[in-house]
Amino acid sequence: MIDDIACRWAAAIDRGLDSDEDARLAAWLEEDGRHRGALLRARAALGLLDRARALSGLSEDDGFEDEGRAQRNRRHWRRWGGGAMAAALVAGLSLGFWPDRGERIDTRIGEIRRMPLADGSVALVNSGTTLRVAFTPAERHIDVSKGEAWFQVAHNPKRPFVVASGPYRVQAVGTAFDVRREGEAARVVVTKGVVKIWSVDSTEPPRRVAAGEWAVLHPDRMAVRAMQPQASDQQLAWREGRIVLDDMTLGQAVAEFNRYNNDQLEVAPPLARRRVVGWFRIYDVDGFAAASAAMVGGRVERRQVPGKGDVTRIIPQ
Repeated sequence: MIDDIACRWAAAIDRGLDSDEDARLAAWLEEDGRHRGALLRARAALGLLDRARALSGLSEDDGFEDEGRAQRNRRHWRRWGGGAMAAALVAGLSLGFWPDRGERIDTRIGEIRRMPLADGSVALVNSGTTLRVAFTPAERHIDVSKGEAWFQVAHNPKRPFVVASGPYRVQAVGTAFDVRREGEAARVVVTKGVVKIWSVDSTEPPRRVAAGEWAVLHPDRMAVRAMQPQASDQQLAWREGRIVLDDMTLGQAVAEFNRYNNDQLEVAPPLARRRVVGWFRIYDVDGFAAASAAMVGGRVERRQVPGKGDVTRIIPQ
């Protein structure tokens, strides 16, 4: 019964609560200590629909036919919310999709995964990422050893939310931010609230980074900069299944596409520093190759390479 009600609340939250529903939900959560956990598990189940759409390359603006399919998926979920199937789904998620203590999350090349966390926070995990969740009563700790993840953090000032990436630390209370590991460096983009950043290998004091700012952390320095709206669009477009190129070099753009696709792109050195612009779906390798070749005065060559399979190269005319 609790799981059935939790599933209905999860569907209501997904479509948006009015003020009356918000008050009734708060009262239901206070009635029984089990209610909060049931709701979190139900939201995790609903998140699987978002994950499926992300993996298929669909987003909110993919057109009437795709949006209709997404809406039908939502309606199917709401029907499940009233029956035994919802309870069974929620029960199954408690093991496989509920990271809490020492849980490791790995995403494959091309996979973008939405992971509701046990405290009510959400992690959106980018392609080719490895992270570990280790929550304790005193701290919520996540280690991003490879790749990138965006976090929407549930407010709890008594239980700090700390993301580690190598020696770097990012601490938030109730906010949203992105962490990307880049070799020996890390990049932090804050989309809401304020975070505190520091390095355990440095005596430099922690720095504050607010919404609309981003930080680059290197072994010898930390730099915090204001962020233009277009920069945010470019850096975080992956959350919508897109790559935005805003005066990026072709070499950098190719590296971005290779993060999401097993069929790799290569660019000839004479063209690698030329600039390209535009936006593309993360899986649209052919479209990007053709458009960027035209921008830099090159052409596309496809061939089989031993050990690599199909390789698409952008080469001079």
